[in-house]
Amino acid sequence: MLWEVVKGILLGTFTGITPGVHVNTIAAALENDALNPLTLFSMGLTHTYLDAFPSTFLGVPDEGTALGVLPAHRLVLRGRGMEVIRIALYSSFLATAFFIPLIPVYLLISPHYNYRIGRFAIVLLLIFLVLTEKGAKRVAALFIILLSGTVGWIVLNMQINQPMYHLLTGLFGVPVLGMAIFSGSGRVSPGRARLKISRGEFVLFSFIGTLLGMGASLIPAFTSSQAALIGSFFSKEERSFLTVVYSVNTSNFLFSLLNFLENGRARNGVVMKMPALGLSSLLPFVLVSLFVGLSVLIYGEKLSFLLASFISMIPYRLMNAIVLLALVVLSFRFDGSVGVLALLASSIVGFLAVIAGVKRTNCMGALMVPILLG
Repeated sequence: MLWEVVKGILLGTFTGITPGVHVNTIAAALENDALNPLTLFSMGLTHTYLDAFPSTFLGVPDEGTALGVLPAHRLVLRGRGMEVIRIALYSSFLATAFFIPLIPVYLLISPHYNYRIGRFAIVLLLIFLVLTEKGAKRVAALFIILLSGTVGWIVLNMQINQPMYHLLTGLFGVPVLGMAIFSGSGRVSPGRARLKISRGEFVLFSFIGTLLGMGASLIPAFTSSQAALIGSFFSKEERSFLTVVYSVNTSNFLFSLLNFLENGRARNGVVMKMPALGLSSLLPFVLVSLFVGLSVLIYGEKLSFLLASFISMIPYRLMNAIVLLALVVLSFRFDGSVGVLALLASSIVGFLAVIAGVKRTNCMGALMVPILLG
């Protein structure tokens, strides 16, 4: 059993630190190898601990970290990149720790979930997004929500392999990289990892993120990023918001597994590759979650610092240009010219949000509007 878990940690480390590579892609590629459920679980959980690296230092968003790209990028420019990595690692571990006592609560409420609750929550969230803007920007925010929703509906209904990659990379990654190319200069240092957030705040916001991730795991097509969007109403400060984002990411993965074990509902690509197991299999997964968390805490920060130090040797504008080109190449690799067009359309919406001066979170209409449309 130990080797199966270690193999999952190694695979999850690769997907976590590699831009554009998701655990779902690896799970699908290795489908014929009949991976052990604990290997799949270890891979997915490790990924949630480490996927902050490409979004922080390269501006490449993952499904669970899309909203964290801009605040993380701002901290990188201030020489605090490694602090973001430490926030991601520690908040993910706290989410894992909070997951265990919340298991009975989840098992109690999950059978009562109704899809109408999810849709109602999304409508409220969209209203809040518009109302939190000021003056004429409310009209601009509504326009961005509807436009991103239209693009999202089209892209998600295309018969392509990686719609979420093109959509989230275009909305959140490309605008950050584009602005960095035209306004950035010099080189970016990994910086120090010391946390500039109080311990009490950190634990509190991690717990909030854990609860939001738990809720997200109940709602079909409701992603970690959408749950983290709710977290943006709890805090405007970068560090506390990132704590929520990364806690949501790990929590959503863990509770999605619990949902699968209890009800047979598959909420992510990794769980979909598992055979039917049942709640009797829960204990090994709980023990493995703690083992994975402690393991990644040991090496995650050191590995990230090593990679960030290498990246810091490259001139900032050149690095962003290389990453941007790589994202386009990946888009073409995944889905050919159709994928590039989807990336381009999403990028235009992302840039329009910047030009309009509204919060980038309004671009999450790309995922929320399609849910409302069914």
